[in-house]
Amino acid sequence: MQNDTTLSLNKPLNKATKLQLGMLLATSIASLAPAYSHADDSNTFFDGRMQVNFLAMQNYQAIQAKTGAYRPADEVQADGFGRLRVNLQLKFNITEHIVADVDIAEEPNDFGNNGDRDFSFHQDFAGIEFDVLGLTNRVKNGKDLTLRIGNIGASPFQFKGFQDGADNQGNALIGNGITDYATAENGIQLSYSQTYTGGVIRAYNLAGHMTTSSFGEAFQQGRGYNYRLQGSLEFDGGFKTGVSLFKANQDGQLNFVDGIASLDGVTTTNYRFGDGENYNFSASASSERDTHVGALPGINQSIVQLNLAYQPTEQTSLIFMLGRSADDYTFADTAGNAVAGITYSGSAEDSNQVIKGDSSVDYWVVEAQQYLVPKKFYLAARYSAAENTSDLIEQVDNEVTRIQVAAGYWINHRTLWKFEYVDQEEGVNSGGQIGQGFKGFTSELSVKF
Repeated sequence: MQNDTTLSLNKPLNKATKLQLGMLLATSIASLAPAYSHADDSNTFFDGRMQVNFLAMQNYQAIQAKTGAYRPADEVQADGFGRLRVNLQLKFNITEHIVADVDIAEEPNDFGNNGDRDFSFHQDFAGIEFDVLGLTNRVKNGKDLTLRIGNIGASPFQFKGFQDGADNQGNALIGNGITDYATAENGIQLSYSQTYTGGVIRAYNLAGHMTTSSFGEAFQQGRGYNYRLQGSLEFDGGFKTGVSLFKANQDGQLNFVDGIASLDGVTTTNYRFGDGENYNFSASASSERDTHVGALPGINQSIVQLNLAYQPTEQTSLIFMLGRSADDYTFADTAGNAVAGITYSGSAEDSNQVIKGDSSVDYWVVEAQQYLVPKKFYLAARYSAAENTSDLIEQVDNEVTRIQVAAGYWINHRTLWKFEYVDQEEGVNSGGQIGQGFKGFTSELSVKF
């Protein structure tokens, strides 16, 4: 026997039933509707248990390689639009002290080895974070101790934005620098921070990680680990300083024959060149990192970098970086002769072999951003210089430089339009991968919702 609120397919709904169904539907929709939080621009669902961001970015470029490029087709390119980059970022509050995150991306310059034929979404970054002090019921008093497992994002630079697919609004310019040795790998990370409400020192931060040198899975014999130790101090008045140390040991995989080792099947450090750029060339695969300095094989790579920043207000930022990256091995041609980088003059393909010999890159970067209209319109510039100081490379014409001048306009607090002029110069012994460099204009229009 049915009561008054039991549904029947054989009779019309009465007013009371319709009212109850309407209230139930409204309650269900309300539970799924996003609650907007302008503090972090995340949309929250399920009483704050899940946070979601959708990001999309379209770029346009008019860039040409300079005369004498390694791949002549790059010297005359058509202007045009790149592929739309899309990111879906999800964050799950498992408990009060455990958080999981995943960034799902359609990012052709990171995963697009099949060019325009590869339209698919990938796990671009994911992990689980444990608030250690919260789990152990410790008093925090401005302290935070976090253990992360999964994908570990790592870079020697601090205090500045980074570009990853459609996630570009934290980067005042377009693309990443020629020595932005940044990537994500699998492993563990422990980070600690302490903040103060007064005094000269306002905060200090420490982080260390251990990863395998792969975004996938790599268990072959001789594969080592990559390590990072990083720290920073933040002072009253907006001055910040930090130091980053990286070290990899991957040479157990190498098998030398007549002094030459092939890189076939060898897992190298993902940060040997840096993450994907948004300057694209028609003669290159879409996932190439060929606008970065390509002097280091990434076998036993080490990085030491000093980072300084002065950010007195939200409208002004000045950043300086000084570093050295080195390796115990050097790229070589098929005859075993040392070459300045993975891409070199006269080669039909990139170098796929190494020889023993110290390779190194000394570099410095200065970056500035100034809002002319607060939270609306800014100008930004970056100058980067990197010198190939490898032992087996002639120390003549061995520098890569890049200048970037950009403007950014916030159409609203979720939509950013950036426009940039870029000019890169590459010496023949620099490890630059284009050949003589490139120049031109590029623009990005992005949304974050």
